[in-house]
Amino acid sequence: MKKIIYSVILVAIFGLVYAGCSVFGAKVEDVFSIEFYIDDGNIPDDYFSVSTLKLIPSPGDRTLSLDYGRTYPKAEGSVKAQNPDVKNNGVVGGEFYDRFEEAVALILDGKLKNSDSYDASTGVGKFAVSLNLKNGKNQKYDYSMIQNDVEFDPVRSLFLDVTNLFSQDVY
Repeated sequence: MKKIIYSVILVAIFGLVYAGCSVFGAKVEDVFSIEFYIDDGNIPDDYFSVSTLKLIPSPGDRTLSLDYGRTYPKAEGSVKAQNPDVKNNGVVGGEFYDRFEEAVALILDGKLKNSDSYDASTGVGKFAVSLNLKNGKNQKYDYSMIQNDVEFDPVRSLFLDVTNLFSQDVY
């Protein structure tokens, strides 16, 4: 009976170790998509905006399909008219794909400081990233407190450059 109990415990331990390694051992090739959520933090309601960006890599042709949106959920009247919501999608490649790989590798490396929880009272806007893996797992990171850190620059600049490119109608 003791051997059976020890065997069950041993199998459970190996199962947990294997499951843990599959999450922590993820590579850039394991990423199905990356999603960004960014808001402006403590600013006047009329100018508060929320941006979302989803990038889906296509390794074969080294491109990224993307969906980008920016909304001003609390704006009203003339301010809303001056700051219309934006919704765009498209494809980028080349340098953007290289930067995507660099940003994802940096996130998966685990050296960036992830906040345990978002604290809106700081006035700092939220900068959250989700990695959706091909195995169905999802890894979420809150980088709100380090978004101005030089170490974080490859992630931040990828988001900013893609969203600047798609902030207006693209033909």
